[in-house]
Amino acid sequence: MALAVTADAIRTLHRLHRQLADLRDQLAAGPRQLVARTKQLEAAEATHAGALDEIKKAKMAADQKQLQLRSAESKILDLEAKLNACKTNREYQTLRDQIAADKMATKVLEDEILEGLEMLDAVKKKVVPAEADIAAVKKQLAETKAKVDGETSRLEAEVARIRVDLDAAEADLPPDSREVYQRIVKSKGADAMAPVEGTSCGGCFQQLTGNMLAELSMGRVVPCRGCGCLLYLPPT
Repeated sequence: MALAVTADAIRTLHRLHRQLADLRDQLAAGPRQLVARTKQLEAAEATHAGALDEIKKAKMAADQKQLQLRSAESKILDLEAKLNACKTNREYQTLRDQIAADKMATKVLEDEILEGLEMLDAVKKKVVPAEADIAAVKKQLAETKAKVDGETSRLEAEVARIRVDLDAAEADLPPDSREVYQRIVKSKGADAMAPVEGTSCGGCFQQLTGNMLAELSMGRVVPCRGCGCLLYLPPT
């Protein structure tokens, strides 16, 4: 019967299109996984680079403070050496006051240096876990790539097989129906077909008219007026 041939053909085409779409989605998922892993690696490397940059800045700050401290201590020694050469009590007291102020300043520098060294130690502790994160993400990226490469070969072979089946199924369509089918598939892809559910379209659930159901029962290809899908009757 034309009805059985046409309904079965459209049903088969719908199944093959959905299988093909699912396989292509799986193929597209592989590169997305690799992109996600690559971004994780970039983030881990950025964290590591940030920790190294913090260490560099902390070292530079500590070195600068050390230079300031040595300069201040040298100045104090010079001032203390001048004490014995003072000719007046006022001059002597002025030097003593200056030395006291400079010693207070060196104490502040010493505290700042100690704080900077503690900060440097804290930053250094970030490097080891950051390096471990990089190693872990690199391993995950390599495993994901190996998995994707293996899956890609299998999926591409399956796509080729389904494509052959789809070409054969499309060739079974009557010439007058094939043109309608090709036009709608070009527009809607795997969603180009929908089963009839009761008296409604299985794609958009719009109620079908009596004339549409009658044409379907005569084995004709009928598009849904709501969503444009090619309708087919369920197996009897």
